[in-house]
Amino acid sequence: MYEKEIVYDPETRDFAMYLDGELVGFARTYQEAEVTLDQLVFELINGQYFREAA
Repeated sequence: MYEKEIVYDPETRDFAMYLDGELVGFARTYQEAEVTLDQLVFELINGQYFREAA
């Protein structure tokens, strides 16, 4: 399974999103970060991410 981590940056007021230790993006809210990471994991598990990126 994938390891998700969300870290708040008080300087930028953004939430950094990490997947398996790799920075994958930023979100404005913690909830937005959770939803985005969940969608990314879902797409990776179902192979959709690689089809769309190709």
